[in-house]
Amino acid sequence: MLSNQWLNILIVGIYFVFLIVIGWIFRTFSSNTSDYFKGGGKMLWWMVGSTAFMTQFSAWSFTGAAGKAFSNGLSVMMIFLGNALGYFFNYLFFAAKSRQVRVVTPIEGIRLRFGKVNEQVFT
Repeated sequence: MLSNQWLNILIVGIYFVFLIVIGWIFRTFSSNTSDYFKGGGKMLWWMVGSTAFMTQFSAWSFTGAAGKAFSNGLSVMMIFLGNALGYFFNYLFFAAKSRQVRVVTPIEGIRLRFGKVNEQVFT
């Protein structure tokens, strides 16, 4: 019988192979950043927005934050409230300008405005 250590390594290995296979299968669906971030402009605005919002969640949100919220609920609530306010103010100040410039990511905007060297520095 496999020990716990080998079982954990096997599971992580299977997951790694699974991710490679999924990437290989779907490699033809995304050819540029517009395809990757906003479905090539074919997705509804609320779907793109909710996808972008959900990608900001990480394993910490569901594991570390849950434990921290149990011991210090107010501090975690302030972090998530700050994130929500940050999203809102980014929408107010940057959404229209990004739309006018037709950039998908902030780094594309930096490249257009300041050149490729600055893009590399910011990246």
